Amino acid sequence: MEKLLIETKCKKMLNRLINKARDFSHIACVPDGLIDILRVYSQTGIVPEKLKYSSKLSYDYFAFVKSTKSLLAIRYLLNSKECTFTEDCFMLIRSIFENHILSRYVRDNIDDEEKRKEVVDNFILAPLGISFDYYVSRGRRGVFSQDNEKVGDIKNPSSLIMGNERDYYRPLYSFLCQYTHCSYGALSSYFKQGMFTYCGDNFSILTYLLAIFVFTKIYEGVVTVNGEDLVDTKTMKSYYDLAYDSLELQMEVMDYLIRHYNTLPKEQINVVIEKYIGVGEFDNSNFKVVHMLEKMKDSLLDNAIGSLDKSEFIDDHFIRKYQEW
Repeated sequence: MEKLLIETKCKKMLNRLINKARDFSHIACVPDGLIDILRVYSQTGIVPEKLKYSSKLSYDYFAFVKSTKSLLAIRYLLNSKECTFTEDCFMLIRSIFENHILSRYVRDNIDDEEKRKEVVDNFILAPLGISFDYYVSRGRRGVFSQDNEKVGDIKNPSSLIMGNERDYYRPLYSFLCQYTHCSYGALSSYFKQGMFTYCGDNFSILTYLLAIFVFTKIYEGVVTVNGEDLVDTKTMKSYYDLAYDSLELQMEVMDYLIRHYNTLPKEQINVVIEKYIGVGEFDNSNFKVVHMLEKMKDSLLDNAIGSLDKSEFIDDHFIRKYQEW
């Protein structure tokens, strides 16, 4: 009964996040810096340097609408009656997680005059140039122009993590990558009754939680920010309340899953794999999930992502505070 109740709450929260994200995308996600460039170029035929490296070239709205589309895809997969696609959702969850990390880094650095050029080169110009085959990526060496001049770097998310992301990044990212790549470490999810199978049913509540967790991170960083135009006071409070509701639900679900994975028996296939690897007990996969969840739970109180005040948490609820209107 508890599992069904938790899963129902997660489904409702996913739907609420999607509905609010779509609304926000329609009212707020205007690329001001890009529009300035298009307007000036249409009038003069040139792109001035000050516009090319404008602090208005926000990465946030792009990352947010991209994440919203991925969240829609996750809901579609989780609602499928044809098959269980939880592991495939992890690929999309990883994408949203990366969107959050990159957008947070850009957001925290693009207003710094000394860092702005590097940020625009690495996160806007270099990826655009590569996609149009105007620049060439040479891996760790960087991105180069046709004249062999270095114009930027493609940054790995692990080099950009900030704040409490440092505490849970490695266990979460490693877990997601195990199911994103063709890793034999994901074997137990694709093995049943002596066959490889695509019909495995795994991680249902964990998948909902991870999707809600990573999307709420980017929601906090983009939507719940002082100065963001959220139409009126009533609408603003509805956006902030959704963030608070999501965080409170995540606390509840994490506690449930920590109890679940602490007492979950090993899969039979994993008992056999232990003997294949060596002598002794090696399967700590359930405890690794517990460790990941504990680190993620601690990060929910991170006050540095947006402007959401999470300083008072009493009896499993936040004392809710809103931006001045």
